[in-house]
Amino acid sequence: MALADWQKGWREKQSERERLSVQLQKAVASLDPKFKRVNTTCYRKRFLHEGELVDIVLRNEKAEGVVSWTIKQEFAERFKGLQKLDAVSGAIFEHTPTEDEVVLNICELWKDLAFIAAANQFGERHPEKAKPLLHFRDGQGEVVLTSPLKATEIIALTGASSPFDDLCDSAGIPEEQRDDLFKRLVDDGHAPGELQYTSRESAQRIIENTIRRIHERVHAYKMAPSTPPCA
Repeated sequence: MALADWQKGWREKQSERERLSVQLQKAVASLDPKFKRVNTTCYRKRFLHEGELVDIVLRNEKAEGVVSWTIKQEFAERFKGLQKLDAVSGAIFEHTPTEDEVVLNICELWKDLAFIAAANQFGERHPEKAKPLLHFRDGQGEVVLTSPLKATEIIALTGASSPFDDLCDSAGIPEEQRDDLFKRLVDDGHAPGELQYTSRESAQRIIENTIRRIHERVHAYKMAPSTPPCA
């Protein structure tokens, strides 16, 4: 079953993702249209890399092809952690897909008795191949879309808060009160200096500032006098 292969994953090999996406699209081509609709907000967790920031941030559109999103924001936030060594940041995208962007609504499939019966039969005949399908079911809130990534739809970025003592200095908190305050913050799950998601407002402010700085640098470059050729 093509869906089981898709959910097994491609270990970040793009050529394999493309092969599996073609296989999946062929398999769902004749499905009832009700399985190709998503009438709710979707989320995608994505680590951002320097080479793609022009498309995502400046052009506000990066096509990814066929990829998985989720209708569960909390799942997107947990997916693959908060940090990746070669990434600039992690980002959560929020998007309501148009009908032509939907390849498959896996959540709707698992509401269908005929599909559930077919999946169980597949599991009995091919238990190893069916493992991803029967393990994930609709627990991830997964939907398969062709929606592009847009900086204007980023609702959170990952980043570390300021060092604790810097925050205390800014707030005027005396040295003798800091140990107790730090302990209370840790107990509440808000330890300063740890990676965490920004708010929606902070994420968009970061993006706006980034765009502004890029335009300022481009403008400065264009206005700079050209260097005369060497004699």
